[in-house]
Amino acid sequence: MIWLTFALLTGAAVMAVLAPLAMRGGAQNDSAADIAFFEQQIAEIERERAEGRLDASDAETAKTEVARRLLRAEAAPKAKAAASRKLALAAALAAIVAIPAVALSLYAKLGHSDLPDMPLTARLDSAPEGRDLAGAVARIEQHLRQHPEDGRGFEVVAPYYLRTGRGEEAIHAYSEALRLLGSSAARRAALGEARVVVARGVVTPEAKADFDAALALNPSEPEAQYYLGVAAAQAGDNEKAIEIFSKMVADAPPGAAYLKAVNAQLAMLRGEESPPVAASGPSSEQGKAIAAMPADQRQAMIRGMVDRLASRLEAQGDDVEGWLKLIRAYSVLAETEKAKKAVSDARQALARKQDDVARIDALAKELNIGG
Repeated sequence: MIWLTFALLTGAAVMAVLAPLAMRGGAQNDSAADIAFFEQQIAEIERERAEGRLDASDAETAKTEVARRLLRAEAAPKAKAAASRKLALAAALAAIVAIPAVALSLYAKLGHSDLPDMPLTARLDSAPEGRDLAGAVARIEQHLRQHPEDGRGFEVVAPYYLRTGRGEEAIHAYSEALRLLGSSAARRAALGEARVVVARGVVTPEAKADFDAALALNPSEPEAQYYLGVAAAQAGDNEKAIEIFSKMVADAPPGAAYLKAVNAQLAMLRGEESPPVAASGPSSEQGKAIAAMPADQRQAMIRGMVDRLASRLEAQGDDVEGWLKLIRAYSVLAETEKAKKAVSDARQALARKQDDVARIDALAKELNIGG
């Protein structure tokens, strides 16, 4: 297709040069008036000889001189025409040969005809510096409207929707990716997380079904395990939640990014004020006692601890660790609005401590909390 475009452009350039050379007529020959004048002179000599005003010898001499001038006048336009044809031929050869030759030489030096086309998925995955992300997403959306069968495009754009608060669109995009690309543990877990975000932190039955399906495909899928633990805690089954989170900690590879969130959940469920130092470290006696309480009493105890922490931070708001614990606590309790308010209040209280504010922002991003 590209070579056809090049050929058409070259043809247009050649015709632009040749068209003026092909145009004829309109302007009179510069020597036409002289030729007509000489012909009139010869006719006048013939009349004077016929009338007896010129003898035959003088008439022939006069006609010979006029004839020489006439021949010179007739030869001049022929010479000019021959020169003009030579120039036209040279210009035509230059247009036909030189222009394509120069163009091809430049393309051979500067172009890259041997490069393969970059697949759409590679373009979507790449994120060169300076690219306008919103503009890139708009282009992807336009592409998906024209090619709704591109599951990879839906899978690429879905996380952007989720991060920018377009939860319903994220659910649709993840669902389409799942339908078009097939089921996988990661896709099931991602769809379930989108449902949780839309439900403001509540693990809905639809989301739980997605997480169960993810674990059926990959029993070690951490995202699905985490949210099933949260679902158990929200249902009041703290023992099951602790079991799930404890297993995640035991099976986690060193330095796993999700350990902080898991340990925070365990701390809340055990009634501790901070996560355990080590995965296998024993919980506090207070935590054990709280864990042994009935579910309703345990929830009341945990909520009382959270309320006391919130009251303390209202009076002494420069405690970044306290704010981090409070934000995690509200997230565990599925009180998203309170978590958002805690993020906003923490930023105001710690405004002069940029490093602490950065920690608050990092946690808010990790928990998908605005504010």
